[in-house]
Amino acid sequence: MKPLEYHRPKSMEEALPLLRHGSPLAGGTWLTPRRARLDRVVDLQDLDLDGMRVEAAHVIVGAGIKLQTLVEIGDPIPGALAMACRLEAGLNLRNMASLAGTLMTADGRSPLATVLLALGATAILESGAARLGIDELLDLPGRDLSGRLIVRFLLPRPAWLAYEQVARSPVDRPMVCAAACGDGKGAMRLSLGGFGPRPIQVPIERADPGKAAKAAATAYRQAGDAWAGADYRSEVAGILARRVAGQGGRR
Repeated sequence: MKPLEYHRPKSMEEALPLLRHGSPLAGGTWLTPRRARLDRVVDLQDLDLDGMRVEAAHVIVGAGIKLQTLVEIGDPIPGALAMACRLEAGLNLRNMASLAGTLMTADGRSPLATVLLALGATAILESGAARLGIDELLDLPGRDLSGRLIVRFLLPRPAWLAYEQVARSPVDRPMVCAAACGDGKGAMRLSLGGFGPRPIQVPIERADPGKAAKAAATAYRQAGDAWAGADYRSEVAGILARRVAGQGGRR
């Protein structure tokens, strides 16, 4: 095994040059199994990236906040977001995994990425001037930030947020999942997960369960793989989309 170069910067100014040629280390849940491939790691634990601040329209959380912390906080973290964190991984991993690390390594079966996509969350990079929507972040080739670092996430405080999934067991990763978020005035964002390299946003603007079901079924019409066939996924996506879109009318 090749030697590993380890750095533990005390400031952002010290960290950023190191990150141009090193892998950021927060919880280590993704890097540790890949130790043999690493040349340099940059330990972020001294950069104070795990705080939270509540504002009228947003909750601002540090990129290094642990998933289990989000599960346990309660208000103002929406119940659907806490559920997605709980379903993302088991307890031991949730106690280690950071929010940013989980998103940067997420695939299409990630409950957390699916919910944050529907929520319309924003990643804030190191200077505070650069921002990426979750849709943009998930679309980055190789999720490569080119030496930049996510320091915080801006989480809107919606009127309602809902999540549903179908999996082989209650705690398994989803074969199909859907999340919807609304402003209480009829506008809605809808996302689907359970397939492919990343969750997708479904093009629908209003909280209409029938239209949501049709759009979701169409979006997953070709979504077949070893876990589930395309016909099954398409039908279930429509059912779940109808359910989560319908939650807006019950609030």
